[in-house]
Amino acid sequence: MRINSRWSKQDKERTLEDIANALSFINWKIATNGVLELENKGYQTDSNAHRLQIIGEFFAFLLQVADRLVYEKLEVEERQRFITALASRMVDIFIDNQGDTLGESKHRQTFIDLLNQRAEDYAELSFRNGEAGFDFLRYFGEQVAACMTEKHFVSQQVMDVEGPNAIQLFKKSMTELFNY
Repeated sequence: MRINSRWSKQDKERTLEDIANALSFINWKIATNGVLELENKGYQTDSNAHRLQIIGEFFAFLLQVADRLVYEKLEVEERQRFITALASRMVDIFIDNQGDTLGESKHRQTFIDLLNQRAEDYAELSFRNGEAGFDFLRYFGEQVAACMTEKHFVSQQVMDVEGPNAIQLFKKSMTELFNY
């Protein structure tokens, strides 16, 4: 999957909000590609609503990955500002696509509640030196599996392939956008 994660004009100073905005669109691309890859591996999705449910889990996962990756790179206030901007923009993108796809976009608070619940759930799981721990990936796999009608090995696929691929793409994009 090709992701454009370079600024068109390198000389301009980018704010944390600019970076969060760009990463939110990249997260959408990573999440939708993750669903497509699951479908290509034979895991059935039943509807666009079902796909959006899985994309929501990818978004929650990637938001936590972002928080863990910036933890040591940004000051507390900057980190809070960045994660808030990223989460806010991800919510907007998700709700806009939900409205476009399903003709409804009344579930903003429901999606925010999902992100907040997942933040609590992921908080106790391991993520060290820029790498997700087994428990972090397992939890993601379990959440995606819970969305699927056919659960046979989907958790393993997410843990072994889709989760690590999503992290790798996100880390590369984040590094390029932050110019680390």
